[in-house]
Amino acid sequence: MKNNSKKKSLNPADWEVATLEVIAHQGVSAVAVENIAKELGVTKGSFYWHFSNRKDLIIAALKRWQKDDKAVIKEKIWSIPDAHERLKAWFLLSAQPLQSHLIYATLLADRQHEFVAKVLKEVTFERLSYLQQSFQGIGYDEARAKQQALLSYSVYVGYLHMAKTMHGKFQDTENIESYAQYVATQLIPA
Repeated sequence: MKNNSKKKSLNPADWEVATLEVIAHQGVSAVAVENIAKELGVTKGSFYWHFSNRKDLIIAALKRWQKDDKAVIKEKIWSIPDAHERLKAWFLLSAQPLQSHLIYATLLADRQHEFVAKVLKEVTFERLSYLQQSFQGIGYDEARAKQQALLSYSVYVGYLHMAKTMHGKFQDTENIESYAQYVATQLIPA
């Protein structure tokens, strides 16, 4: 009989991804090294090979989220050359059930932590910049593009809050896509 009880070797990314899953569904305060270790099937000692404490793990996970979020936007939004189409894609992307949206919504409630507030602010400003540039791309001057970006982003944050408050009851894909298309028609000129 073979002994299949090999020790699992994890890297920091494994811990970060598992931490992001907890943050997405339960918030920063629910991040517990012991529970994540159990979920990963390793001992708590494995954690200390990569991180000195819980805060370092959360910061690394949030940096991973920020980097991954930027990559998704670059791939799915900025790869579209036409500014009108890019804006439409933005609104449709906001309706997709991505973990990144859950993380963002949860972080809004956890922003009392300085390190959370810092990353949240950076991500928000990056996204507002993308929107503003796109609105300028369709012909708005800088001031109007900035206002339209703020309005559009406020709608996005409001939607996330509502979806989180309703505990997923707002997750009917067909209705969400229709809503995103409707919002796009209201906020993007024909």
